[in-house]
Amino acid sequence: MLGSPATISTVASALQENSFANVVLDPVLICKGQEPGHALDTDQALKAQILPLATFVTPNHFEAESLSGLEITDVESLKAAAVRIHELSDAAVLAKGGVRLEGPDAVDVFYDGETLEVLRAPKVGEVAVSGAGCSLAAAVTAELAKGASPLEAARTAKEFVTAGIRNRVASGAPFDALWQGGAR
Repeated sequence: MLGSPATISTVASALQENSFANVVLDPVLICKGQEPGHALDTDQALKAQILPLATFVTPNHFEAESLSGLEITDVESLKAAAVRIHELSDAAVLAKGGVRLEGPDAVDVFYDGETLEVLRAPKVGEVAVSGAGCSLAAAVTAELAKGASPLEAARTAKEFVTAGIRNRVASGAPFDALWQGGAR
């Protein structure tokens, strides 16, 4: 989470000065329990300075709406948001609908300018799980570092996070936490 425009500028400079094969952006614009629009200047700086440098972006439902400027109410609008974010960034996009969209499946949309694929897994409960988004971005990063294509990385990351949600652990917070330790 890049908490201020100054931090965002520093990170953008570092990204521009180096040649990284993969820059995965988990565009944290809001944390669970935080009010939308809490840090609009930071959100705008992230969109303007970091998004164009990313090679892969993993926005959640709220972040996908904010980045795309579109309201997401169903799979079709999630697809449109993924396409729009790609147009803004030229990055591969894995837009996460998760449990927020109606239906029996947790739905995410992958788009890289050529391939548009809806990734589905049966919902495990109806409440978001803490750690799912950042774990998904980390799993995408790991898969890309191992040489996977962006689509393969997205598929593997979705499987990993779905298993973690299935094996979630209770926490003292209002949300259960994703289990990252493998089979239980």
